[in-house]
Amino acid sequence: MKICFGEPLLNCGKIYKNSFSSKLIKNNLPINLASVQVNTRNIKNPYVLINYSQNLEFEFGGFNPVISIVYRLILRSNYTGDIKVLECWNYRASEVIPTTVQEFNTIEPLVVNFCDYLGDSCNNSFTYILQIAETVTQNTSFNISNQEMSAIVSSGR
Repeated sequence: MKICFGEPLLNCGKIYKNSFSSKLIKNNLPINLASVQVNTRNIKNPYVLINYSQNLEFEFGGFNPVISIVYRLILRSNYTGDIKVLECWNYRASEVIPTTVQEFNTIEPLVVNFCDYLGDSCNNSFTYILQIAETVTQNTSFNISNQEMSAIVSSGR
């Protein structure tokens, strides 16, 4: 019988610096935005709370501007390399009535929290990766700034 103990752990993530030109994005999907590595270190029935935040800066201009970004959170085993898609989120902004829009800039915060139960995973190591899986832009440019990613691992005794 495996006995697992352990105190809650806070792990800080790694942020990837990316360029978000339309040409680069279409040829390089998915794009890793941030990752955080967790090791359950003998924690019984581990739960992992993932937190990711960013500022999405975008500029609208021209006729019928649109921005749509699909974010994806994946889990990769550091031992086997197996990957599992955990969740996807879609961000979309556009003009409701097709019209020409004067150029304007905006910054919108995005915060993602995700709780993952790892079951009987004592002594396993995983990496959570937040990605851009898909983008659609029309008369829009964007940038992502002020990213942070972390994970809290705790026992679900």
